[in-house]
Amino acid sequence: MLKLRFFASLKDLTGESEMEVELKGETSVREVFQQLKTRFPRLEKYEPVLLVAVNQEYSDMDSLVAPGDEVSFFPPVSGGAR
Repeated sequence: MLKLRFFASLKDLTGESEMEVELKGETSVREVFQQLKTRFPRLEKYEPVLLVAVNQEYSDMDSLVAPGDEVSFFPPVSGGAR
C-alpha cells in the first residue's frame, strides 16, 4: 500500500486528508497522480504547480515510490504580504 496525504485545498477537493492506494511495485509520483485525476478530475489544474514530498522530503513528480512509502501533495501557497 502507498499512503497519500492531502493538504489545504487538495484536502477539500478530495474530501480526505489521507488515503491508501494499492501499489504493486515501484512507480513514479506522476503515475500515482494520473490515477488520482481519474477519481478526482479537478486535481488536474494543480498538476503544474503542485508541491510533492516523498517520505517527508520534498521531491518531484518523477520521483519513484514503492509500497510502504508516503506521498504528500501540497497546493502552492502565497505569502502574507502587507
